[in-house]
Amino acid sequence: MRFKNHIQKAMALLVIAFLFACKPNHTVDELNQINQEIDSLSVEVAENVFITYTDSAKLRATIKAPVLKRFPDKKNPRMEMPNGVSATFFDAMGDTTSTLNSKYAMHYEEEDKIEIRDSVRVVNRNGEEIKTDELIWDKKARRVTSKKPVRVKIRDEKIISAEGFESDESFLNYKFSRVTGIVYLNEDQSTVE
Repeated sequence: MRFKNHIQKAMALLVIAFLFACKPNHTVDELNQINQEIDSLSVEVAENVFITYTDSAKLRATIKAPVLKRFPDKKNPRMEMPNGVSATFFDAMGDTTSTLNSKYAMHYEEEDKIEIRDSVRVVNRNGEEIKTDELIWDKKARRVTSKKPVRVKIRDEKIISAEGFESDESFLNYKFSRVTGIVYLNEDQSTVE
């Protein structure tokens, strides 16, 4: 009998706690806030992703990533490629102009910019190799920039080291903010400027 009394008291306490914990109705603003918090916490994950970018029905680039995480946050929707990315860029005729590889990328959907970081390596169709730690691809402006140190190897002729870099999407027409050194690879011109 004593045991039954304790169970009844415990049940009564649980019912009272439940009634006090429940809020009868949420306002529209509160529900919107809850939905925004849920959206900001949700993540969509895809594996072995292949993305194509077109402009005026012409293929401009393809991007491959082993893992893509999409954050559908209404204030800052973005796609993260945490396990690396490889891209191929094309000219108006559909010919490859350059390839790009890196260990990380983040696409900010509102700004339509892709931040490419960590061991970035680009090779254009002229055989020029561009290496840096970060590139920002502004898809609207069709420009690629970097404020980080950049190293460009021009075939077997020379290596240019620089601070700051700007290029078109083809990586064929680029310029530097400040050249910090040039190493000529030909033994006859082996000097450093």
